[in-house]
Amino acid sequence: MKKIILALDVYDFAKAEKLVKDTGDYVDIYKVGPILFLQSGKEIIKMIKDYEKEVFLDMKFHDIPATVKRSVQSAGELGVYSLTVHSAGGEEMLKAAADVENRPKIWAVTVLTSQAASEQEVIKRAKLSKECGVDGVISSPLEVALIKKECGGEFQVVTPGIRPAKADDDQKRVATPESAVKDGADYIVVGRPILEADDPAQAAKNIYESVKEL
Repeated sequence: MKKIILALDVYDFAKAEKLVKDTGDYVDIYKVGPILFLQSGKEIIKMIKDYEKEVFLDMKFHDIPATVKRSVQSAGELGVYSLTVHSAGGEEMLKAAADVENRPKIWAVTVLTSQAASEQEVIKRAKLSKECGVDGVISSPLEVALIKKECGGEFQVVTPGIRPAKADDDQKRVATPESAVKDGADYIVVGRPILEADDPAQAAKNIYESVKEL
């Protein structure tokens, strides 16, 4: 599986489909968040799968355990590859999500990359997530190496906040694709550097080429 996850943070189905079509040589997994999912629903999932790609459903479930469990079941029925829950939901909620049979991969959000956070808090949430049986965490690239050290190499770390060069935006904890992968990131989530490029396909290719041998 290629390491790049492309965040389809766009507002219409046609643009999303063009991005999938144009970048498919370099991306295997596409992230669908609440804006696009609320607009396009099951059709966006079907479209991505029709291109023989995988869907990362980034809805960040955080609710009572029974509701989160049913949400994971519903996501599995859609055929998505992976989904997110909030680690802040606590032990009972995380275990309820992880206990679903034949479920997608579950990646627990530690702390949003738009927020400041201590390493201790991130590691605490990563360890809790692992103990509860989820497959990995979403965490900034700055904590990847420490999470791998504390939770083991098999525990997946998925890193947003990826920037090929320093950017002036709302992401506070960022790193380059190369440094994130060298530190052990299993997947890097890339949005704006591809979405806002003059040539998104070329931008995706450049990032892919920079990490494919790492």
